[in-house]
Amino acid sequence: MTFLPPVLHCSARPISVAEFGEVVQATCIHRFPRYRGYEPRKIGLAISGGVDSMALAFLCSKLKKSKDFKVADHPIGRPVAFVVDHGLREGSREEAAKVRKILVSQLKLSSEVLAINWKQILGRDANPAHLPNIETVARYHRYRRIASGCTFYRIMSLFTAHHEDDQYETILMRLLSGHGYRGLQGMRRVTDIPECYDINGAYQSGFVDDQRREVPFYRLGPVREEAKELRRELYRGVDPAEIAEEICSGLHADFANAYLDDYSGIAGGRKHAPEVTPLEIEEGGITVYRPLLGFSKDRLIATCVENNIPWFEDHTNQDATLTLRNAVRYMCKHRALPAALQKPAVLRMAERCRERVASLEAEAKRWLQRAHVHEFGANAGTLVVTMPDLSLPTVPTLSAASPARRQKRLAHYRLVAAQFLRHIMAPVSPERELSQPAQLGHLISMLFPSLRAPDDATVEPKPYVICGVLFTPLVREGGPPSERPRWLLSRAPHVSNVPRPSCNMTPPYFKARVKRHASRFKTSGWSRFQLYDGRYWVRLLHRFPVDIRIAPFEPEHHKAFRDALADDDARRRFAAALRRHAPGKVRYTLPAIYATQDVARLLRGEDWWPPELSLPGGNDAAAAGPKHPSAPALAVANASAIAPPSRGSHRPSPLNSTAADEPPPEAFLGGQYQELWEARMKWETALVESGEKPMLLALPTLGIGVPNLEYWLRWEVRYKKVDDELLRLGRIGGFYVPRDEARTAVRRRYWKERRSRGETRRGLKERVLARRTRYQGRERSHG
Repeated sequence: MTFLPPVLHCSARPISVAEFGEVVQATCIHRFPRYRGYEPRKIGLAISGGVDSMALAFLCSKLKKSKDFKVADHPIGRPVAFVVDHGLREGSREEAAKVRKILVSQLKLSSEVLAINWKQILGRDANPAHLPNIETVARYHRYRRIASGCTFYRIMSLFTAHHEDDQYETILMRLLSGHGYRGLQGMRRVTDIPECYDINGAYQSGFVDDQRREVPFYRLGPVREEAKELRRELYRGVDPAEIAEEICSGLHADFANAYLDDYSGIAGGRKHAPEVTPLEIEEGGITVYRPLLGFSKDRLIATCVENNIPWFEDHTNQDATLTLRNAVRYMCKHRALPAALQKPAVLRMAERCRERVASLEAEAKRWLQRAHVHEFGANAGTLVVTMPDLSLPTVPTLSAASPARRQKRLAHYRLVAAQFLRHIMAPVSPERELSQPAQLGHLISMLFPSLRAPDDATVEPKPYVICGVLFTPLVREGGPPSERPRWLLSRAPHVSNVPRPSCNMTPPYFKARVKRHASRFKTSGWSRFQLYDGRYWVRLLHRFPVDIRIAPFEPEHHKAFRDALADDDARRRFAAALRRHAPGKVRYTLPAIYATQDVARLLRGEDWWPPELSLPGGNDAAAAGPKHPSAPALAVANASAIAPPSRGSHRPSPLNSTAADEPPPEAFLGGQYQELWEARMKWETALVESGEKPMLLALPTLGIGVPNLEYWLRWEVRYKKVDDELLRLGRIGGFYVPRDEARTAVRRRYWKERRSRGETRRGLKERVLARRTRYQGRERSHG
C-alpha cells in the first residue's frame, strides 16, 4: 500500500454532499416502522484506506447532523471509522495507523484500528498468506472484527464503500461461475452483515436487549409533542353521531369472539397440557448499507482530489494472478470486451434481474396472505399451515391458451410457489441457505396439485424432508376428499451419520470452588449467547462443577428424565406438554440441557467432593449450607429463565453472586492444603476422563426441569428472527375466507358457545332486541 499524490481527473464530476445525502436517505429506509428512534445513533464506516473508502469517510463527515436527517430509524450520529489491519504484509500495522491519523486529524472522525490475530486463528507457525483461499478467509475475519467493534459502540448501521465498478466486477465473476438471475442481481444496497451468523447482537438479533435497557433506542410510543398533536387531530375528527352508531353496533360485540380460531393443538389431551411462556423472537442486528453503488470510481477519485483527501493504493490489487477479482479487473482494463459484456449492458442486466426477483417476492407475499397460518410455535419451532388453493388463471385469448403459453405460465407460477415455500420454511429450517427454486419441484407438485407439470405423476400427501424441514400432512379423519390438509412444518429428525448440534458451557473456575462445599459454589456469571441448531439463542447461568451442554432431547434419556420428576402429577403434565407442543418425533429435536457428569447428588443437597477429600477439621461441613427444601413436583418455570428461589425459602441462592465476590484465601494454597488441592484436581480430571453418561437436566423451551434445578441453573432462550408478516398471520390465524362461509362458521360457533352456557336462542334474541330498543330510545330523547 503506497501513498498516492493528488491526480487530476477532469472528465469526472465530484460527488456533492447534498447528492450523497439524498442517496443515503433513499438507501437507509425504516427497519422498524412500528418503533420510533429519537436519539442520534452512531454509524459505522468500513475504511480500508483506498480512494473509495476515503471518499466515503469524507462525505459522511460532512453530512448534516439534524433530527430530520435519519439513517434507518434514527437521526444520524457521529460516524465511527473501523480500519482493519489484515496483517498479511510487512508494514500493514503502520499503514493502518497512518489511515487512522488522517481520519482523526483531517476529517475529525472517531476511528479504531482492528487487527486480525492470525496466530490465534491458525496457530503460531501458520502463515495466512499461503492459504489458497486467503481472500475468502480474510473477508470472514474482517467482518467479524468489524461486528465486534459495532456491538461495542452499539452501532446498527454500517456503511461500506462498494461502488459501481465493484458491482460490475462482481456480476462478471458470477457470470463466469454460472449463476442464475438471482446471483446476477449483484451486491444489494441493503443487507444483513455477512459472516456473523453466530454473533448475538450482530446478525438479526439485539432488539430484545435494546428494549430491556432503561433508555432503549427504539420506542413504541410517541414523544410528548407528537402525542399532543395526535390528541388535537383526534378531537377535530370526533363525530358524535358516528360514536352513537358505533355504540349501538357494539351490542353485537360477542359475535367478534367467534372469529378467534380455537385451534390450539394437533393432538389429544391438550386441555390438560401446562401453558408455556412463548419465547421472545429476536430481530435487529447490524445492517450493511452501500450508498456508493450508483457512483463510478472516477467520481470517487474526483471527490478526493477536489477536497484534498489523500488515499493509499494496495499494490496487490494489480496482481492479476492473485485473485479472480484481480483477473477480471485486469481483463476489463486491458481487453476490448464485446458490447454485451461492457459495464452499461451488464448493469442493465443486473437491474432487470432485480426487478424480476422483486416481482416474484411481491407475488409470493400475496400468496402468503392467502395461506391459513394456524399456529407458529417458537417453543418447539413448528408451523401449522393450510396451503392456499392455487390454480392457473383462465385467459380469454386463444393465443394465450396455447400449450407453449400455458407451459410458460406454469413455470412462472411454480417459481412463485417455490419462493412462497422458502418464506414458510425459513422460520423452521436450521439452515442459513435454503434450497433454490429448481430443487423444490417435487414438493411443489405435492403441495399444489394444480401446478403439477403435465409429465409428473400424481403425488399423494406424505411426509417429506428438505432443507432440514419435515413436512407432515395432517389429514382429518372423516373429512371430505376435497378438503385441503393442514401441514405441520417442523425441524427434521436428526440423522445418525450427521453430528448433532451442540453448545458447551464451561463450569466456574476450579480455583473458585476448590475450597468450598458444593452448597457454597459460585457462578462465573451469565455465559454469552450461543446459536443452537441455527434456531435458538441460548445462554446459561450455572454453578455446576461440570460442563453443561445444549444438545437435542434424545430418546434414551426420556425415561430417566421422566422418572426423575417429583411425582405422578408432574409426569402427567410432562407427557401432556410433549403431546401438545412437540408431538411425535418433533420432541426429539427440542434443545435439552445436559450435565456431562452425574450431578444427582448435588441436586439432593450433598457435597461434590468425596469424603476422603474433605477439608481437615471438618471445614467443609462448616462451610456447607442447609439441605435442599422439597422442590415443587415439576419445575415448570418461565421459558426464558428459571425463577430464583422464593423469599420464604431457607436455602441460600449463590446464583445471585459470582466467584469474583469471594476469592480463595492464599492460605489454602500452602502447607497441607496444597496436597488437597492437587488431589481434588486429579479426582476431577479422572472423573471427566471416565466418560460418564450425561444427565438430562431440563427442556428449556418447555420450561421443564428436574427438582431443585432452580438452585443450580438458570437459562434464557430466544428464537431466531421470523418474518413479521408470518408472525402476524400466526397470531390472528389470518387467511381469506369467502363471506358466506365465514358468516356460517361465526353463527355456528356463537350459538354453540351460548348453548354451552345454558342460554336459549330465543331468550338471547329477546334480550338483544330489548337492549337495542333502549339505546334507540335514548337517541331520540337526546335528539
